Amino acid sequence: MTTHDNPYATALDGLVLNDPVQAFFDFCRERENIRRLRESGAAAPWSKDPVFQQGRFLNIFREDDRGTKALFRFVEPVTDNLENLVQAIFFARWCNRQSTLDAISVSMLQQPDALKKTLEALPIQPWSNVAAYPVEPVQWDGKRYSRFDAATTLFGQIKTDLTQLIVSAQGDVIKATDAINTHFRMNNDFPIFMAVMDVAWFRPDIIDPASHVPTGIGAVAYLDRLQHHLELESHEATCDRMIELQLEYWPDAKRRFQPIDIEYLSCECRKYFSYVNGTKTFDGKNRFQPGESAQLYFDVSATHDPEESGPVHTQLHVIAGGPCSGKTTLLNALRQEGHRVEVETAERLLEEGIKAGHTSEALRSEPLKWQQNVLQQDYELFEGLPTNEVIFTDTSFIEDLIFAERAGIKMGPNIVSWLAKKRYKTVFFLDPIDAYQQSEVRIESHQVALQISDMVRKRYQEHGYQLVCVPAVSVAERLAFIKSHMDATASDNGQAHMHL
Repeated sequence: MTTHDNPYATALDGLVLNDPVQAFFDFCRERENIRRLRESGAAAPWSKDPVFQQGRFLNIFREDDRGTKALFRFVEPVTDNLENLVQAIFFARWCNRQSTLDAISVSMLQQPDALKKTLEALPIQPWSNVAAYPVEPVQWDGKRYSRFDAATTLFGQIKTDLTQLIVSAQGDVIKATDAINTHFRMNNDFPIFMAVMDVAWFRPDIIDPASHVPTGIGAVAYLDRLQHHLELESHEATCDRMIELQLEYWPDAKRRFQPIDIEYLSCECRKYFSYVNGTKTFDGKNRFQPGESAQLYFDVSATHDPEESGPVHTQLHVIAGGPCSGKTTLLNALRQEGHRVEVETAERLLEEGIKAGHTSEALRSEPLKWQQNVLQQDYELFEGLPTNEVIFTDTSFIEDLIFAERAGIKMGPNIVSWLAKKRYKTVFFLDPIDAYQQSEVRIESHQVALQISDMVRKRYQEHGYQLVCVPAVSVAERLAFIKSHMDATASDNGQAHMHL
Protein backbone atom coordinates (compact mmCIF):
# COMPACT_ATOMS: atom_id res chain seq x y z
CA MET A 1 0.00 0.00 0.00
CA THR A 2 1.41 3.37 -1.01
CA THR A 3 1.08 6.68 0.78
CA HIS A 4 -1.12 7.84 -2.09
CA ASP A 5 -3.52 4.96 -1.46
CA ASN A 6 -3.69 5.61 2.28
CA PRO A 7 -4.88 9.06 3.42
CA TYR A 8 -3.74 8.30 6.98
CA ALA A 9 -0.22 7.11 6.17
CA THR A 10 1.48 10.39 7.13
CA ALA A 11 -0.84 11.32 10.02
CA LEU A 12 1.87 10.73 12.64
CA ASP A 13 4.81 12.12 10.68
CA GLY A 14 6.86 14.44 12.89
CA LEU A 15 5.23 13.24 16.12
CA VAL A 16 7.71 12.39 18.90
CA LEU A 17 6.47 9.31 20.73
CA ASN A 18 9.21 7.79 22.84
CA ASP A 19 7.31 4.68 23.93
CA PRO A 20 4.36 3.80 21.64
CA VAL A 21 3.71 0.61 23.64
CA GLN A 22 3.18 2.52 26.88
CA ALA A 23 1.09 5.09 24.97
CA PHE A 24 -1.06 2.31 23.51
CA PHE A 25 -1.96 0.85 26.89
CA ASP A 26 -2.39 4.29 28.47
CA PHE A 27 -4.91 5.03 25.75
CA CYS A 28 -6.70 1.73 26.42
CA ARG A 29 -6.99 2.28 30.15
CA GLU A 30 -8.28 5.85 29.81
CA ARG A 31 -10.80 5.00 27.09
CA GLU A 32 -12.10 2.01 29.06
CA ASN A 33 -12.46 4.18 32.15
CA ILE A 34 -14.52 6.64 30.10
CA ARG A 35 -16.87 3.83 29.08
CA ARG A 36 -17.34 2.72 32.66
CA LEU A 37 -18.07 6.24 33.85
CA ARG A 38 -20.60 6.85 31.07
CA GLU A 39 -22.39 3.58 31.72
CA SER A 40 -22.52 4.32 35.44
CA GLY A 41 -24.47 7.48 34.74
CA ALA A 42 -21.70 9.88 35.71
CA ALA A 43 -21.91 13.36 34.22
CA ALA A 44 -19.60 14.49 31.43
CA PRO A 45 -16.78 15.13 30.96
CA TRP A 46 -15.55 11.63 31.74
CA SER A 47 -11.89 12.51 31.19
CA LYS A 48 -9.57 15.42 31.86
CA ASP A 49 -7.87 14.76 28.53
CA PRO A 50 -9.00 17.43 26.01
CA VAL A 51 -8.61 15.00 23.11
CA PHE A 52 -10.98 12.51 24.70
CA GLN A 53 -13.38 15.32 25.59
CA GLN A 54 -13.66 16.49 21.98
CA GLY A 55 -12.92 13.51 19.71
CA ARG A 56 -14.88 10.39 18.80
CA PHE A 57 -13.38 7.01 19.68
CA LEU A 58 -14.61 3.44 19.68
CA ASN A 59 -14.70 1.40 22.87
CA ILE A 60 -11.67 -0.69 23.73
CA PHE A 61 -13.54 -3.97 23.54
CA ARG A 62 -15.54 -4.41 20.34
CA GLU A 63 -18.39 -6.16 22.13
CA ASP A 64 -19.11 -2.92 24.03
CA ASP A 65 -19.80 -0.88 20.89
CA ARG A 66 -23.42 -0.17 20.01
CA GLY A 67 -22.98 -1.47 16.47
CA THR A 68 -21.66 -4.84 17.61
CA LYS A 69 -24.38 -5.16 20.27
CA ALA A 70 -27.00 -4.45 17.61
CA LEU A 71 -25.40 -7.06 15.34
CA PHE A 72 -25.60 -9.65 18.13
CA ARG A 73 -29.32 -9.01 18.59
CA PHE A 74 -30.00 -8.97 14.85
CA VAL A 75 -28.31 -12.27 13.92
CA GLU A 76 -29.25 -14.26 17.04
CA PRO A 77 -32.26 -16.05 15.41
CA VAL A 78 -30.09 -17.51 12.61
CA THR A 79 -26.97 -18.55 14.51
CA ASP A 80 -27.81 -22.23 14.00
CA ASN A 81 -27.73 -21.92 10.18
CA LEU A 82 -24.28 -21.01 8.87
CA GLU A 83 -25.35 -19.68 5.46
CA ASN A 84 -28.09 -17.51 6.91
CA LEU A 85 -25.69 -16.37 9.64
CA VAL A 86 -23.10 -15.32 7.04
CA GLN A 87 -25.74 -13.41 5.05
CA ALA A 88 -27.01 -11.70 8.21
CA ILE A 89 -23.52 -10.71 9.35
CA PHE A 90 -22.59 -9.27 5.96
CA PHE A 91 -25.84 -7.31 5.86
CA ALA A 92 -25.26 -6.05 9.40
CA ARG A 93 -21.72 -4.89 8.66
CA TRP A 94 -22.73 -3.25 5.37
CA CYS A 95 -25.43 -1.46 7.39
CA ASN A 96 -23.53 -0.93 10.66
CA ARG A 97 -26.25 1.32 12.04
CA GLN A 98 -27.93 0.44 15.32
CA SER A 99 -31.23 2.18 14.60
CA THR A 100 -31.69 0.21 11.37
CA LEU A 101 -30.76 -3.16 12.83
CA ASP A 102 -33.10 -2.54 15.75
CA ALA A 103 -35.95 -1.56 13.40
CA ILE A 104 -35.97 -4.71 11.23
CA SER A 105 -35.83 -8.46 11.77
CA VAL A 106 -33.33 -10.85 10.25
CA SER A 107 -36.17 -12.77 8.58
CA MET A 108 -36.69 -9.79 6.27
CA LEU A 109 -33.42 -10.63 4.50
CA GLN A 110 -35.28 -13.43 2.72
CA GLN A 111 -37.63 -10.88 1.07
CA PRO A 112 -35.31 -8.40 -0.65
CA ASP A 113 -37.99 -6.33 -2.39
CA ALA A 114 -39.93 -5.81 0.83
CA LEU A 115 -36.67 -5.15 2.68
CA LYS A 116 -35.71 -2.41 0.23
CA LYS A 117 -39.05 -0.66 0.66
CA THR A 118 -38.76 -0.90 4.43
CA LEU A 119 -35.24 0.53 4.49
CA GLU A 120 -36.15 3.37 2.12
CA ALA A 121 -39.10 4.33 4.34
CA LEU A 122 -37.27 4.25 7.68
CA PRO A 123 -37.85 7.47 9.61
CA ILE A 124 -34.15 7.70 10.46
CA GLN A 125 -32.08 8.03 7.30
CA PRO A 126 -29.72 7.03 5.87
CA TRP A 127 -30.24 3.31 6.44
CA SER A 128 -26.47 2.75 6.85
CA ASN A 129 -23.62 4.37 8.76
CA VAL A 130 -22.01 6.51 6.07
CA ALA A 131 -20.11 8.95 8.29
CA ALA A 132 -17.96 6.62 10.37
CA TYR A 133 -18.20 3.49 8.23
CA PRO A 134 -18.01 4.12 4.46
CA VAL A 135 -18.48 1.10 2.17
CA GLU A 136 -17.75 1.22 -1.55
CA PRO A 137 -19.61 -0.73 -4.27
CA VAL A 138 -18.62 -4.35 -4.90
CA GLN A 139 -18.29 -6.56 -7.96
CA TRP A 140 -19.71 -10.02 -8.48
CA ASP A 141 -19.59 -11.95 -11.77
CA GLY A 142 -18.90 -8.79 -13.73
CA LYS A 143 -21.74 -6.75 -12.23
CA ARG A 144 -21.35 -3.76 -9.92
CA TYR A 145 -23.51 -3.51 -6.80
CA SER A 146 -24.05 -0.44 -4.64
CA ARG A 147 -23.81 -0.73 -0.87
CA PHE A 148 -27.61 -0.86 -0.71
CA ASP A 149 -28.05 -3.49 -3.44
CA ALA A 150 -25.21 -5.63 -2.12
CA ALA A 151 -26.74 -5.71 1.36
CA THR A 152 -30.35 -6.23 0.32
CA THR A 153 -30.03 -8.44 -2.75
CA LEU A 154 -26.55 -9.74 -3.56
CA PHE A 155 -25.66 -11.29 -0.21
CA GLY A 156 -28.84 -13.37 -0.25
CA GLN A 157 -28.01 -14.63 -3.73
CA ILE A 158 -24.40 -15.54 -2.92
CA LYS A 159 -24.61 -16.61 0.72
CA THR A 160 -23.64 -20.17 -0.25
CA ASP A 161 -20.57 -18.91 -2.15
CA LEU A 162 -19.57 -16.58 0.69
CA THR A 163 -19.90 -19.40 3.20
CA GLN A 164 -17.78 -21.74 1.10
CA LEU A 165 -15.07 -19.10 0.71
CA ILE A 166 -15.01 -18.55 4.48
CA VAL A 167 -14.99 -22.27 5.34
CA SER A 168 -12.22 -22.93 2.81
CA ALA A 169 -9.96 -20.46 4.61
CA GLN A 170 -9.75 -22.93 7.54
CA GLY A 171 -10.15 -20.34 10.24
CA ASP A 172 -7.79 -17.73 8.73
CA VAL A 173 -9.36 -14.27 8.50
CA ILE A 174 -6.75 -12.94 6.08
CA LYS A 175 -7.25 -15.85 3.67
CA ALA A 176 -11.03 -15.56 3.86
CA THR A 177 -10.93 -11.80 3.32
CA ASP A 178 -8.59 -12.12 0.33
CA ALA A 179 -10.71 -14.89 -1.19
CA ILE A 180 -13.90 -12.83 -0.96
CA ASN A 181 -12.22 -9.66 -2.20
CA THR A 182 -10.99 -11.51 -5.26
CA HIS A 183 -14.63 -11.25 -6.29
CA PHE A 184 -15.65 -7.98 -4.59
CA ARG A 185 -12.59 -6.01 -5.78
CA MET A 186 -12.86 -3.42 -3.00
CA ASN A 187 -10.01 -0.95 -2.59
CA ASN A 188 -10.66 -0.95 1.14
CA ASP A 189 -11.47 -4.49 2.31
CA PHE A 190 -12.18 -3.42 5.90
CA PRO A 191 -15.91 -4.27 5.79
CA ILE A 192 -15.11 -7.77 4.52
CA PHE A 193 -12.64 -8.58 7.25
CA MET A 194 -14.96 -7.19 9.91
CA ALA A 195 -17.77 -9.42 8.67
CA VAL A 196 -15.49 -12.46 8.49
CA MET A 197 -14.15 -11.71 11.97
CA ASP A 198 -17.71 -11.48 13.31
CA VAL A 199 -18.28 -15.09 12.31
CA ALA A 200 -15.84 -16.02 15.08
CA TRP A 201 -18.24 -14.72 17.75
CA PHE A 202 -20.70 -17.47 16.84
CA ARG A 203 -18.68 -20.15 15.02
CA PRO A 204 -15.11 -20.28 16.34
CA ASP A 205 -14.86 -23.66 14.61
CA ILE A 206 -15.17 -21.82 11.27
CA ILE A 207 -13.17 -18.65 12.00
CA ASP A 208 -10.51 -18.68 14.72
CA PRO A 209 -10.96 -15.73 17.14
CA ALA A 210 -7.16 -15.66 17.49
CA SER A 211 -6.59 -15.41 13.75
CA HIS A 212 -4.41 -12.64 12.41
CA VAL A 213 -6.27 -10.00 10.42
CA PRO A 214 -5.42 -7.64 7.56
CA THR A 215 -4.07 -4.25 8.56
CA GLY A 216 -6.65 -1.60 7.77
CA ILE A 217 -5.48 1.70 6.29
CA GLY A 218 -6.24 3.53 9.53
CA ALA A 219 -4.04 1.26 11.63
CA VAL A 220 -0.90 1.26 9.47
CA ALA A 221 0.77 4.37 10.87
CA TYR A 222 0.58 3.30 14.52
CA LEU A 223 1.33 -0.36 13.90
CA ASP A 224 4.43 0.78 12.02
CA ARG A 225 5.47 2.75 15.13
CA LEU A 226 4.94 -0.28 17.35
CA GLN A 227 6.75 -2.61 14.96
CA HIS A 228 9.77 -0.30 14.74
CA HIS A 229 9.87 0.23 18.52
CA LEU A 230 9.67 -3.51 19.22
CA GLU A 231 12.18 -4.27 16.44
CA LEU A 232 9.93 -6.84 14.78
CA GLU A 233 9.52 -7.87 11.15
CA SER A 234 5.78 -7.65 10.56
CA HIS A 235 2.48 -6.36 11.84
CA GLU A 236 1.47 -9.91 12.67
CA ALA A 237 4.49 -10.37 14.91
CA THR A 238 3.78 -6.96 16.43
CA CYS A 239 0.21 -7.96 17.30
CA ASP A 240 1.45 -11.17 18.92
CA ARG A 241 3.98 -9.27 21.02
CA MET A 242 1.43 -6.66 22.11
CA ILE A 243 -0.88 -9.44 23.28
CA GLU A 244 1.96 -10.78 25.43
CA LEU A 245 2.72 -7.30 26.77
CA GLN A 246 -0.87 -6.84 27.90
CA LEU A 247 -0.08 -9.03 30.91
CA GLU A 248 2.65 -6.56 31.87
CA TYR A 249 1.03 -3.22 30.98
CA TRP A 250 -2.65 -3.95 31.67
CA PRO A 251 -2.99 -7.16 33.69
CA ASP A 252 -6.41 -6.26 35.13
CA ALA A 253 -8.15 -5.75 31.75
CA LYS A 254 -11.49 -7.53 31.56
CA ARG A 255 -10.22 -9.95 28.89
CA ARG A 256 -7.15 -10.82 26.87
CA PHE A 257 -6.63 -9.15 23.53
CA GLN A 258 -6.74 -10.93 20.19
CA PRO A 259 -4.94 -9.77 17.00
CA ILE A 260 -8.13 -8.03 15.81
CA ASP A 261 -8.09 -5.93 18.99
CA ILE A 262 -4.50 -4.79 18.51
CA GLU A 263 -5.21 -3.90 14.88
CA TYR A 264 -8.31 -1.87 15.52
CA LEU A 265 -6.95 -0.20 18.66
CA SER A 266 -3.91 0.83 16.65
CA CYS A 267 -6.34 2.64 14.39
CA GLU A 268 -7.86 4.38 17.43
CA CYS A 269 -4.38 5.33 18.67
CA ARG A 270 -3.57 6.72 15.24
CA LYS A 271 -6.72 8.88 15.51
CA TYR A 272 -5.82 10.03 19.03
CA PHE A 273 -2.26 11.00 18.19
CA SER A 274 -3.36 12.62 14.92
CA TYR A 275 -5.21 15.15 17.09
CA VAL A 276 -2.10 15.56 19.23
CA ASN A 277 -0.02 15.97 16.07
CA GLY A 278 -2.38 18.53 14.54
CA THR A 279 -3.07 16.43 11.43
CA LYS A 280 -6.67 15.86 12.51
CA THR A 281 -9.06 18.53 13.74
CA PHE A 282 -12.12 18.55 15.97
CA ASP A 283 -14.73 19.45 13.40
CA GLY A 284 -17.48 17.87 11.35
CA LYS A 285 -17.92 14.16 11.98
CA ASN A 286 -14.81 14.10 14.21
CA ARG A 287 -16.28 16.24 16.98
CA PHE A 288 -17.85 14.28 19.81
CA GLN A 289 -21.31 15.37 20.93
CA PRO A 290 -22.89 13.15 23.63
CA GLY A 291 -25.97 11.41 22.26
CA GLU A 292 -25.30 12.40 18.65
CA SER A 293 -23.99 10.24 15.83
CA ALA A 294 -21.10 11.29 13.62
CA GLN A 295 -22.15 13.56 10.75
CA LEU A 296 -20.76 14.47 7.35
CA TYR A 297 -21.04 18.13 6.35
CA PHE A 298 -21.33 20.06 3.10
CA ASP A 299 -20.35 23.70 3.06
CA VAL A 300 -18.99 26.47 0.85
CA SER A 301 -16.87 29.53 1.38
CA ALA A 302 -18.62 32.48 3.01
CA THR A 303 -20.96 34.01 0.41
CA HIS A 304 -21.33 37.50 1.86
CA ASP A 305 -19.93 39.93 4.38
CA PRO A 306 -21.37 39.00 7.81
CA GLU A 307 -21.81 42.73 8.49
CA GLU A 308 -24.14 43.14 5.50
CA SER A 309 -27.74 43.31 6.68
CA GLY A 310 -30.98 42.28 5.08
CA PRO A 311 -32.03 39.47 2.77
CA VAL A 312 -31.44 39.33 -0.99
CA HIS A 313 -34.85 39.17 -2.67
CA THR A 314 -35.02 37.38 -6.01
CA GLN A 315 -37.60 36.84 -8.74
CA LEU A 316 -37.18 33.06 -8.53
CA HIS A 317 -40.47 31.18 -8.45
CA VAL A 318 -39.95 27.65 -7.18
CA ILE A 319 -42.12 24.77 -8.36
CA ALA A 320 -41.80 22.50 -5.34
CA GLY A 321 -43.23 19.19 -4.20
CA GLY A 322 -42.42 15.54 -3.81
CA PRO A 323 -41.37 13.13 -6.60
CA CYS A 324 -45.04 12.37 -7.35
CA SER A 325 -46.44 15.87 -7.78
CA GLY A 326 -46.22 16.59 -11.53
CA LYS A 327 -43.48 19.24 -11.41
CA THR A 328 -41.87 18.24 -14.71
CA THR A 329 -45.12 18.35 -16.66
CA LEU A 330 -46.04 21.76 -15.26
CA LEU A 331 -42.59 23.20 -15.90
CA ASN A 332 -42.69 21.97 -19.50
CA ALA A 333 -45.99 23.80 -19.92
CA LEU A 334 -44.46 26.97 -18.44
CA ARG A 335 -41.55 26.69 -20.87
CA GLN A 336 -43.98 26.33 -23.78
CA GLU A 337 -45.64 29.53 -22.58
CA GLY A 338 -42.29 31.27 -23.14
CA HIS A 339 -40.96 31.49 -19.60
CA ARG A 340 -37.43 30.74 -18.48
CA VAL A 341 -37.28 27.43 -16.65
CA GLU A 342 -34.33 25.90 -14.82
CA VAL A 343 -34.52 22.10 -14.63
CA GLU A 344 -33.72 20.17 -11.47
CA THR A 345 -29.98 19.56 -11.19
CA ALA A 346 -30.33 15.93 -10.08
CA GLU A 347 -32.70 15.13 -12.93
CA ARG A 348 -30.42 16.85 -15.46
CA LEU A 349 -27.41 14.85 -14.26
CA LEU A 350 -29.39 11.61 -14.40
CA GLU A 351 -30.70 12.27 -17.90
CA GLU A 352 -27.22 13.17 -19.14
CA GLY A 353 -25.81 10.01 -17.59
CA ILE A 354 -28.54 7.80 -19.03
CA LYS A 355 -28.01 9.28 -22.50
CA ALA A 356 -24.32 8.42 -22.09
CA GLY A 357 -25.25 4.76 -21.52
CA HIS A 358 -25.34 4.56 -17.72
CA THR A 359 -28.24 3.43 -15.56
CA SER A 360 -29.68 5.58 -12.80
CA GLU A 361 -28.66 2.89 -10.31
CA ALA A 362 -25.04 3.00 -11.51
CA LEU A 363 -24.98 6.79 -11.42
CA ARG A 364 -26.20 6.78 -7.83
CA SER A 365 -24.33 3.67 -6.70
CA GLU A 366 -22.23 5.83 -4.36
CA PRO A 367 -24.92 8.03 -2.77
CA LEU A 368 -22.52 10.30 -0.90
CA LYS A 369 -20.47 11.21 -3.97
CA TRP A 370 -23.63 11.62 -6.01
CA GLN A 371 -25.32 13.87 -3.47
CA GLN A 372 -22.20 15.96 -2.85
CA ASN A 373 -21.97 16.58 -6.60
CA VAL A 374 -25.64 17.58 -6.74
CA LEU A 375 -25.20 19.92 -3.78
CA GLN A 376 -22.19 21.65 -5.30
CA GLN A 377 -23.80 22.07 -8.72
CA ASP A 378 -27.12 23.21 -7.27
CA TYR A 379 -25.38 25.77 -5.08
CA GLU A 380 -23.51 27.13 -8.09
CA LEU A 381 -26.76 27.23 -10.09
CA PHE A 382 -28.80 29.17 -7.54
CA GLU A 383 -25.93 31.45 -6.58
CA GLY A 384 -25.39 32.31 -10.24
CA LEU A 385 -28.99 32.97 -11.30
CA PRO A 386 -29.91 36.66 -11.76
CA THR A 387 -31.97 38.08 -8.93
CA ASN A 388 -34.07 40.48 -11.02
CA GLU A 389 -35.29 38.09 -13.75
CA VAL A 390 -38.49 36.05 -13.44
CA ILE A 391 -37.39 32.41 -13.50
CA PHE A 392 -39.26 29.24 -12.65
CA THR A 393 -37.07 26.60 -11.03
CA ASP A 394 -37.68 22.88 -10.73
CA THR A 395 -37.30 22.61 -6.93
CA SER A 396 -34.61 24.57 -5.07
CA PHE A 397 -31.78 24.02 -2.64
CA ILE A 398 -34.38 23.39 0.09
CA GLU A 399 -35.17 19.99 -1.45
CA ASP A 400 -31.43 19.30 -1.52
CA LEU A 401 -31.42 19.52 2.26
CA ILE A 402 -33.85 16.60 2.46
CA PHE A 403 -32.05 14.33 0.00
CA ALA A 404 -28.71 15.23 1.56
CA GLU A 405 -29.96 14.22 5.00
CA ARG A 406 -31.30 10.96 3.58
CA ALA A 407 -27.78 10.34 2.24
CA GLY A 408 -26.19 11.26 5.59
CA ILE A 409 -25.02 14.84 4.90
CA LYS A 410 -25.75 17.93 7.00
CA MET A 411 -25.25 21.55 5.99
CA GLY A 412 -22.41 23.70 7.25
CA PRO A 413 -22.84 27.22 8.67
CA ASN A 414 -22.11 29.11 5.43
CA ILE A 415 -24.79 27.22 3.50
CA VAL A 416 -27.26 27.78 6.34
CA SER A 417 -26.47 31.51 6.26
CA TRP A 418 -26.76 31.61 2.45
CA LEU A 419 -30.21 29.99 2.51
CA ALA A 420 -31.40 32.48 5.11
CA LYS A 421 -30.14 35.46 3.10
CA LYS A 422 -31.06 34.63 -0.52
CA ARG A 423 -34.85 34.45 -0.69
CA TYR A 424 -37.08 32.98 -3.38
CA LYS A 425 -40.02 35.13 -4.56
CA THR A 426 -42.69 32.41 -4.41
CA VAL A 427 -42.80 28.73 -3.57
CA PHE A 428 -45.60 26.97 -5.43
CA PHE A 429 -46.08 23.66 -3.67
CA LEU A 430 -47.74 21.00 -5.84
CA ASP A 431 -50.05 18.62 -4.04
CA PRO A 432 -49.25 14.94 -4.81
CA ILE A 433 -51.08 13.35 -7.73
CA ASP A 434 -52.41 9.79 -7.84
CA ALA A 435 -50.97 8.86 -11.24
CA TYR A 436 -47.39 8.16 -10.15
CA GLN A 437 -45.02 5.84 -11.96
CA GLN A 438 -41.40 4.98 -11.27
CA SER A 439 -38.84 5.49 -14.02
CA GLU A 440 -35.10 5.47 -14.52
CA VAL A 441 -34.97 9.02 -13.20
CA ARG A 442 -37.72 8.76 -10.57
CA ILE A 443 -36.81 5.64 -8.59
CA GLU A 444 -38.54 6.32 -5.25
CA SER A 445 -41.54 4.17 -4.35
CA HIS A 446 -44.94 5.87 -4.08
CA GLN A 447 -44.83 5.54 -0.29
CA VAL A 448 -41.40 7.19 -0.07
CA ALA A 449 -42.45 9.85 -2.59
CA LEU A 450 -45.39 10.84 -0.38
CA GLN A 451 -43.09 10.84 2.65
CA ILE A 452 -40.65 13.15 0.86
CA SER A 453 -43.51 15.41 -0.23
CA ASP A 454 -44.50 15.95 3.38
CA MET A 455 -40.89 16.62 4.34
CA VAL A 456 -40.53 19.18 1.53
CA ARG A 457 -43.61 21.05 2.73
CA LYS A 458 -42.33 21.20 6.30
CA ARG A 459 -38.80 22.19 5.32
CA TYR A 460 -39.92 25.23 3.31
CA GLN A 461 -42.07 26.32 6.22
CA GLU A 462 -39.13 25.91 8.59
CA HIS A 463 -37.14 28.26 6.35
CA GLY A 464 -39.80 30.95 6.60
CA TYR A 465 -41.70 30.44 3.33
CA GLN A 466 -45.47 30.74 3.13
CA LEU A 467 -46.33 28.10 0.55
CA VAL A 468 -48.78 28.64 -2.27
CA CYS A 469 -50.38 25.22 -2.53
CA VAL A 470 -51.34 24.18 -6.06
CA PRO A 471 -54.08 21.51 -6.08
CA ALA A 472 -53.79 18.20 -7.93
CA VAL A 473 -55.79 19.28 -10.98
CA SER A 474 -55.08 19.37 -14.72
CA VAL A 475 -52.00 21.12 -16.11
CA ALA A 476 -54.17 23.86 -17.63
CA GLU A 477 -55.87 24.45 -14.31
CA ARG A 478 -52.53 24.57 -12.52
CA LEU A 479 -51.24 27.13 -15.04
CA ALA A 480 -54.34 29.24 -14.50
CA PHE A 481 -53.91 28.97 -10.73
CA ILE A 482 -50.31 30.19 -10.89
CA LYS A 483 -51.28 33.02 -13.30
CA SER A 484 -54.06 34.16 -10.99
CA HIS A 485 -51.77 34.17 -7.96
CA MET A 486 -48.96 36.06 -9.69
CA ASP A 487 -51.35 38.61 -11.19
CA ALA A 488 -52.87 39.22 -7.79
CA THR A 489 -49.45 39.56 -6.19
CA ALA A 490 -48.25 41.96 -8.88
CA SER A 491 -51.42 44.03 -8.45
CA ASP A 492 -51.00 44.17 -4.69
CA ASN A 493 -47.44 45.36 -5.13
CA GLY A 494 -48.40 47.98 -7.71
CA GLN A 495 -46.42 46.20 -10.39
CA ALA A 496 -47.29 45.43 -13.97
CA HIS A 497 -49.28 42.23 -14.44
CA MET A 498 -47.43 39.22 -15.65
CA HIS A 499 -49.38 37.17 -18.22
CA LEU A 500 -49.02 33.44 -18.55
